[in-house]
Amino acid sequence: MTEDFTIGGYETLLRALDERGYVSCRYQDVVPARRNVILRHDIDFSPSFALAQAEVEAAQGMCASYFFLTNTPFYEITSDEIRSVLRSLKALGHEVALHFDAALYPDDRDILDREVNRECAILEDLIAEPVEVISFHRPAKSLLNCPDSIAGRFHTYQPKFFTDIGYCSDSRGLWRYGPPLDHSAIQEGRAIQLLTHPIWWAHKTARTREAVLADFVRGRDASICEAIAETITGYDPKTGVITDPQKID
Repeated sequence: MTEDFTIGGYETLLRALDERGYVSCRYQDVVPARRNVILRHDIDFSPSFALAQAEVEAAQGMCASYFFLTNTPFYEITSDEIRSVLRSLKALGHEVALHFDAALYPDDRDILDREVNRECAILEDLIAEPVEVISFHRPAKSLLNCPDSIAGRFHTYQPKFFTDIGYCSDSRGLWRYGPPLDHSAIQEGRAIQLLTHPIWWAHKTARTREAVLADFVRGRDASICEAIAETITGYDPKTGVITDPQKID
């Protein structure tokens, strides 16, 4: 992890995008040839981590899309704590959407459509508005660049959001495609989807990836290590070390 992976580093990154003329937008509004940035956050661990980034974005007049799991060992989406986070995100002007773990279900389109509808209904009941877009948790190759909508909704790996525009991710606490400002889309003034995971950014000082996860584990029962291993490819629950296989998040 680099020193940029702090809440201050995130604020600096947003200012740099603003200085280059980038304007945040939601998925349905992106224009590939314009300086549009889709700020995407997949909430794999604690939703409370998301608020730090959300407040920085709102202070800079930017909107983002926050994707929540409804089926995870890390948080209970219907709890009072998470309901409060959802309300805060909405009050700051951000979008709340579904982070869907397709690996929990058979690879059957009818089943996926049904389960996406079911999980969206849970989230829609909490936020009192439609869920218009979903992101996939640990996406299968068949879902990457899949042009079809899922349950009548956009998904973040459709070509118009994934290959027709730039794509950059902080997968496992590393810039998988190089630093965002060095990305060819930014260099050329084209639209980009920027995925970050709040757990890596919710700190004031630079930390190693392992230290970030160790702190998270200390705040929970040690058995949570096994669940982390199911979420972060290459994480060893016994040593706390992350290896880095090339895999898209």
